[in-house]
Amino acid sequence: MTVLGPLLWTLFWAVIGQVLVFRFGIFWGGYGLLAVHLYGLLRMPVGWSPMAYLLVAATTGACIDLVSFTGGMHLAASVTLGMAYPALTSAMESRAGLRQGHVMDPHQDGWGPYAIFVALGVALYWLVMFGLQNGWSMMGRTLAQTVTSTALNVGAFMLLQGLLNRPHRDGGRKVSAYPWS
Repeated sequence: MTVLGPLLWTLFWAVIGQVLVFRFGIFWGGYGLLAVHLYGLLRMPVGWSPMAYLLVAATTGACIDLVSFTGGMHLAASVTLGMAYPALTSAMESRAGLRQGHVMDPHQDGWGPYAIFVALGVALYWLVMFGLQNGWSMMGRTLAQTVTSTALNVGAFMLLQGLLNRPHRDGGRKVSAYPWS
């Protein structure tokens, strides 16, 4: 459980950032929403019990709902992401498999697989969130909002990952976080 401390730290700052800074991160007439708290949820380690994923996701969603007055929509979307998280991580497994406690990271797993993992998790979250908000009669708007918000969040999370989680060489010197530099 050595990953519990960094997870809680990241989740705490992601929720605080969402509540204080990015609460009104609404772009393009409501089609692009920024949800930094999902960055913390997507940093959960592999190998927990399903109940642990549900509890962490539900607590995070309830905190966001409490501040945003959204009536449980974030809770429903977070719980759905928490239920699907083990399937998402197992779908992104390499041939060697994922070890217990592994946190998805572009420096270990590759930028492409990490971007796909983030896109799947964020798209699931937004699909539930916008589906509850719009209903079946506005499915086209729901899909457009899901695609736009997913693209915005994947770009933001890749930038956050590159800026905040820089890899180290064996000698302890920092190297570039991005593959093109």
